[in-house]
Amino acid sequence: MFVMMTALFLSVLNFTDVQIYQNIWTLTPGVPAVATADPDGVTVHITGGQNRDLWMERRVEPQVDPRIYPALSEAAARATTEADRQNLLYEATIAREQPVVTERLSTWLSNAVWLMMPLYALLLVPLFGRRLLMEHMAFAMWAHAMAFALLLLLALANRLWGGLPAWPLLIPYLIYFTLAASRFYGVSPLGATWRSVVHITLYVILVLLPAAAVATFVGTDFGAFMEFMRA
Repeated sequence: MFVMMTALFLSVLNFTDVQIYQNIWTLTPGVPAVATADPDGVTVHITGGQNRDLWMERRVEPQVDPRIYPALSEAAARATTEADRQNLLYEATIAREQPVVTERLSTWLSNAVWLMMPLYALLLVPLFGRRLLMEHMAFAMWAHAMAFALLLLLALANRLWGGLPAWPLLIPYLIYFTLAASRFYGVSPLGATWRSVVHITLYVILVLLPAAAVATFVGTDFGAFMEFMRA
């Protein structure tokens, strides 16, 4: 079931042109794009600019408004300190590479599930007691199959209507996890409920976020990052 749902999910993504993740930079129409470096040395402000993360929505083109590039370059040329100049140049590098990083991250997220599933199963051990790891792996595969089924439905819905967020899927997923865990592990529904919340929280914090950060860093221009850090 897990293998079938994974293949079906990836096929639907390809058919619908729905992207797992996109980072979108837009500008308000009619507002001149002016970039300024924040005194904190990290943040860059762009007048009328908006940066959004989209999950499981139709592909947006272009991901970065073309007016952002010259705004950052012009601001870097006017910078009065080297730190501000490098901050603006690094932001320009991020903007140029954002579509590539987004594509790599989306590809990685769909493929890395196979590698992260053992970690998903290991996090079940302290919550549901000592069992054979293969038993936890079996539960993990069914849980992932359900997650892919929900994401598949969201991809189809966003193909037809668009703009539907991904976070509400947590509700049916947690309901499934609770019912399945209660039956599979023989715990009460209440016990399965709090365990499901703790498990998904730990999985996101300890596995998904660190792995996504590594994937993003690998896809970033390391040379530009070092120049920014030295400034």
